[in-house]
Amino acid sequence: MRFAEFNAIMLLTDGFGGFGGISQFNKDFLTALDRSKVVTRTFAFPRLIRHTIREEIPESVVYFRAAASGKFSYFHQVMRGLNLSSNIDLVICGHIHLLPLAFLASQTKRARLALIVHGIEAWHPTRHPIANRIASRVDTVIAMSRLSAERFQEWSDVPTDRIFVLGNSIDLDRFTPLPRDPLLAARYGLEGAKVIMTLGRLSKSERYKGVDEIIDIIPSLLAEIPNLKYLVVGDGDDCGRLQEKADGLKLSKNVIFAREIPEAEKIAHYSLADAFVMPSSGEGFGIVLLEAAACGVPVIGSAIDGSREALLGGALGMLVDPHNPDALRQAILETLRTRLSKRRPQGLETFATPSFQAKLGYWLETQAKPAATLAA
Repeated sequence: MRFAEFNAIMLLTDGFGGFGGISQFNKDFLTALDRSKVVTRTFAFPRLIRHTIREEIPESVVYFRAAASGKFSYFHQVMRGLNLSSNIDLVICGHIHLLPLAFLASQTKRARLALIVHGIEAWHPTRHPIANRIASRVDTVIAMSRLSAERFQEWSDVPTDRIFVLGNSIDLDRFTPLPRDPLLAARYGLEGAKVIMTLGRLSKSERYKGVDEIIDIIPSLLAEIPNLKYLVVGDGDDCGRLQEKADGLKLSKNVIFAREIPEAEKIAHYSLADAFVMPSSGEGFGIVLLEAAACGVPVIGSAIDGSREALLGGALGMLVDPHNPDALRQAILETLRTRLSKRRPQGLETFATPSFQAKLGYWLETQAKPAATLAA
């Protein structure tokens, strides 16, 4: 089917040049817009660019780097972008905190408005009354998981027929099982160790990821596995507190903080681990769980948040209650004692890049008009 010209604007926190799950989702989303047979051009406005952009930006995406220069510049660039095309059909809001500006853009261009909700940031009303009032007026809510959709609906009253669930995407050609890199293992002193790992942003606002819970049970795990090491990959304003906590428990040799790593080293870091553990309580999905599983690393995730959906109810990894330290301890011990060779679990194809692009493409077709309709 041939579609009429269809242009979109996307307001996002970060994407190309960013780091973390939301950034990766936005990159995958923009790439899927480019690959679809519906969208002619997308004007994308990142709020932040954390690193030099090394990725290839899709051909049909106009990426406004200048927008990431402060609040005033962001507003100015978005308003300027609205004038670049007389035809804007869809405004995509990549984070609920950007909703007031996205709503203004959609009203100005008389375009449909889609809001992306990721996780805990949208499970309750925000601190911004305007965003809360606008939330019920969006045309579509794109949710990472059914859980996030339900939590958002509870306070926003968005009808179920406006919800579209789109989980994260995993590139199975990129994330593949590899042997442990001895030089990288030596960097962290992991030679001959049993290694559990968590990767994520270590932010005061994201303590729900479960790093505290793992550190708390390390002493009891060491009684069973003396050569155990816990590798924490990621950085943020809570990293110092976590490191002090580990030092206070005399675990400085067993809990290693790698801080932020280059994207190019991510797969090698996953391959250091004998188990990836993230007993979170506020994840909307948890792309790192899928990345680790794709690298052949056994995964232990949460049974009470969006991780359950990412792990297909336990088909892709073990699920535990993060508030039950005994259950978490037993899951780690069982995984480390029974692990064999690295291999991917069956079912990861559910979240593979082609599936993600096909699903988003189908939704886009519901937003666009066939060219024949206009001709008639």
